[in-house]
Amino acid sequence: MLELMEILVTGLHGFIGQVLKETFEKNGHHVFTASREALLTGNEELKDAARRADIVVNLAGESIAGRWTDEKMIEIVESRRCITRNLVRCIQGSEKKPLLWINASAVGVYKPDTFCDEYSADLGHHFLAGVIKVWEGEVAQLEQVRKVILRFGIVIGENGGVLHKLKPMIKSRVAVIMGNGKQEFPLIHVEDVAGFVMYVLDHRDMEGVYNLVIPNAVTYREFVRSLAVIRKPLFTVVLPEWLLWLLMGESAYTLTRSAHVIPMRMMTSGYELKYRTVREIVH
Repeated sequence: MLELMEILVTGLHGFIGQVLKETFEKNGHHVFTASREALLTGNEELKDAARRADIVVNLAGESIAGRWTDEKMIEIVESRRCITRNLVRCIQGSEKKPLLWINASAVGVYKPDTFCDEYSADLGHHFLAGVIKVWEGEVAQLEQVRKVILRFGIVIGENGGVLHKLKPMIKSRVAVIMGNGKQEFPLIHVEDVAGFVMYVLDHRDMEGVYNLVIPNAVTYREFVRSLAVIRKPLFTVVLPEWLLWLLMGESAYTLTRSAHVIPMRMMTSGYELKYRTVREIVH
C-alpha cells in the first residue's frame, strides 16, 4: 500500500479534479492546489507547491466546451502550454522531485476514422490534436520523474461531464444526434478514471501513455439509444454537420469526427474496469 502523500492537483475544482480529490482523501492522502496566478506566472507560490508535492496531477487548461472563436482557441492551447511549462520548470529547479507526474490528455489526438491504440503513430492534424501534441510535448521536458499521460475519452458521471450536461435534454425527452451519429463515442466513467489513477499510484512500474476508454466502443447514435432505453424514451432531432459548423465553429469537428480507440495498455495493466459497457456507464 502506498504511504500517505502530498498531492498537488491543478484543475482541482473541475469535474475530474473534484472526484480525484475525494478519492485521494478517502485513501488518506492530502490534496492541495496552486492559484491560477501562480500557475500562469510560475511565482514563488508555485515553486513552494512544486517542492511540497510528492505527486503532481495536472488537469488545468481552458475548457474546450463551447464555440471556438479565435480567442478561445488561443486560450485552449496557451493555457495548457503555459501552466505545464511553468510547473515543469519549478520542479526542474527544485532539489526535491515528485515521485510521479500524472497528466491529463485526450484521445482526440488520434487521426479520425482510424483504429488506434497507445502505440499508434497515426495522429491527427486537426486543431485539438495539435493542442494535445503541444501539451504532451511540455510534459516530455520533465526529467528524473516518473510520468503517466492519461488520454481520456468522454468522461461520464452523474454530477459532471457529458451526462450531466445532457440532463435537461433527457428530462425534456429530446435527444440531439450530431451529424450522422456514426462517429465513435469513446467513453469512460469518472469512477474508473479515479480508480485507474489510484492503480497507477500503487504500481510504480507504470509509466507512459494510457488510453482511458471502455474497450467496447459505441457510436454516438448507440450512446443516445442506450440513454433512451435506460432513462426514458427520447425523441431524436438530427443536427446536420453543416449546421453544427455554423453554430460551433471548428469545435464541431470534435463532435462529428473520432477514431476507434483501443485501450490496449490499460487492458494489459491488470486494472479491472468497474464500468465496462455503455449501459453500465449511463445506468
